[in-house]
Amino acid sequence: MDEATKRLKGIAFIHWGNSWQLRSFQDFRHYIDDLIYIHDLPNVDLSAYHAVIMPDAMDAEAPRSHARQLNTYLHDGGFLIVCLQGHADWLDVPGLEWRPGNCRDWLWWTKGEKLEVRLSDPVHPITASLPMAHMSWHWGGSYNVPEGARSILEIDDSGRSLFLDFPMLPGGGRLLLTTLDPHSHNGQRFMPATTRFLQSFYPWLNRELGIERRVPNRFTYLQCSHVPSEWHPEWIERSLQEAGFEPLFAPLYDLGADLLAKTDTLYIPSSHDEFFLKSQADELLAFLARGGNLIICAEPCQPWLPFMAPFQAVPPRPFTNIKVRIRDDRFGIFSGLGENFDGWQGVFGQYARGWTDMPPGALWLTDVGTKEDPKPADWIWRYPTTTGRGGFVFMHNGDNMTRYPDHGPGQEALVTNIALAVKRLSLGEMLF
Repeated sequence: MDEATKRLKGIAFIHWGNSWQLRSFQDFRHYIDDLIYIHDLPNVDLSAYHAVIMPDAMDAEAPRSHARQLNTYLHDGGFLIVCLQGHADWLDVPGLEWRPGNCRDWLWWTKGEKLEVRLSDPVHPITASLPMAHMSWHWGGSYNVPEGARSILEIDDSGRSLFLDFPMLPGGGRLLLTTLDPHSHNGQRFMPATTRFLQSFYPWLNRELGIERRVPNRFTYLQCSHVPSEWHPEWIERSLQEAGFEPLFAPLYDLGADLLAKTDTLYIPSSHDEFFLKSQADELLAFLARGGNLIICAEPCQPWLPFMAPFQAVPPRPFTNIKVRIRDDRFGIFSGLGENFDGWQGVFGQYARGWTDMPPGALWLTDVGTKEDPKPADWIWRYPTTTGRGGFVFMHNGDNMTRYPDHGPGQEALVTNIALAVKRLSLGEMLF
């Protein structure tokens, strides 16, 4: 078996169990194939991967006992990406030397000052995808530039590098080595430049390896009620197509493994058979576990998935209790829909009349009920899995959203906005 045939798994991400590493993997899981616990490395054949990533936030000693395996992978033609801050002396790279140090002023970014870094000359091709602004925050020491290495980013007037490419090591392997720490800060949700770094880096890495990944554009509308406006709302199909989705309309009782295998986002209207959906719970949970997304409209009487809760109505008087208000629009779902997006034909109360309790970690998006005691009409949640690949659930506790809003410049755009949001979250273009 030749090497091209042997390496079928794509990209591996080695973690030490650190929450920042795991969160960054979840963010960019679309571009990564396997999550590997570092203590499981002896049971893993690294030669099956086109590239292996060792992110920052790793305990300095954790890789050391696996140095032989990692160096063998590298010198047998593997592509190793190492983001350790000076704790990489186990790498078998002759002449490589690390020196401790950091930027002159940790608060340079608050003072309008320039960080003392520059792109190396000649400019490395990676910078066409990863500009200097995406690599500028601070660093954990620097490296010399040994023979066979090419510097990408360096400290001004020092000859020291923060980001090195060894494009052709003995044996045909390649090493990218940096003292930048993007995964830790992205995982902490601190320092936006680190997120931009990863949003640029992972697509670049896939292109560099010639890996093409399918964009999650397959949207399935589950047809639950034989009412024309509910069975096949044409405006939703048109809106989804204009946004680049591939809409499919499928009857409720076709739901199962085969339908979910050709679906990235499944939309479930509000009037549905709870008994049947509960019979499909295992398939739906497996769909979420492998990264599928659910958009659910429901007022559950008998919750049909384990994270769902019974619907509770808000007091209908005063009338303002059922006026839905936007609480958190970080994903741009409701922007541009107009203030009265929840009024169908001018009547409030159809959109949502109550709420369901949210699972831990869900984000509360809209309010219903009294201003003194608001409740979540809409929430979004990432399905938790040990693999880090769980998809997203958008829970709407009310009417079928295909009819909202029915006026204004964003007419009937709500469902498409939600589909775009979960797609962008799946691709790491937005962070949860």
